[in-house]
Amino acid sequence: MPLACPAECPNAEWYAEPMSTTRETVAAARAGFPARGGSARTIAARARLARLLWDSHGARRVPPLATLARALTALPAGELAWMSEFSPMGPLYLFPTRPFLRALAAKIRALRVTRVLEVAAGDGHLSRALARVAPDLKIVASDSGAWVTPRGRMSKREQHEHAGAQLGGIPLGDDVLRMDALRAIQTVRPQLVLASWIPPGPLLARLIRSPVKYVLEIGAGSGITGDASCWRFAHEFCDGPLEKLARCRLDERPDRETHSRVTLYFGARHREFAEEKITPDHWLYSMRAR
Repeated sequence: MPLACPAECPNAEWYAEPMSTTRETVAAARAGFPARGGSARTIAARARLARLLWDSHGARRVPPLATLARALTALPAGELAWMSEFSPMGPLYLFPTRPFLRALAAKIRALRVTRVLEVAAGDGHLSRALARVAPDLKIVASDSGAWVTPRGRMSKREQHEHAGAQLGGIPLGDDVLRMDALRAIQTVRPQLVLASWIPPGPLLARLIRSPVKYVLEIGAGSGITGDASCWRFAHEFCDGPLEKLARCRLDERPDRETHSRVTLYFGARHREFAEEKITPDHWLYSMRAR
């Protein structure tokens, strides 16, 4: 349940979630990570964003869209990437706002489905926030737990490069079903699978081939998330309000450019499900997951 918002941002909402960081780490984040250095202006900009994203206990928050845009724009180049990936409060991928959540709920309702499963949900923040604005939907969050520790989300090269660094893993929320995606689908039997910022690889295709009607992928282009070769499946691009309202870790200057891509795939239980065969001369062949 949402609790009272801290005074510095009365229009934001926050949700009680399990703590995996120390009070000192949370305090450092909300102070702008002063140990990282930078000018007083840079530290203040980091503090403003941190206070929008986490409350004083370290719980994730749902920031107002316009306030988030101003905070992102105020950060010097490179600072958003650092806060999202390399700070002890990371990693962060999608920044749900209330307008985005309302648009997401509207999209799901328009498909006439009510049973939703989010896979690779991590701390469950997106599902929990969506459930708050759409209590009519039955939403379950699941995650395998593979990225609970920092090493789980890093390649061997990255582990070597960042040896000794204080990086964060992704702790699972108490209400997140600890189960791999396909097993969770068998258990929950959703009509729609929500996949937000899933890593590149074969998972997306497996979700689409699973016994569901829809897979709604929220990610970014250029091979950063998911698998672009999955365009071989029947799909629709959601380049309307839902995509325009999405904010993510790549949006350093959201007033100029945003990077989210939202795609709706027709799953194996949809009457329009189809999979085109990709041969070496197909334009999608080079984009296939390896």
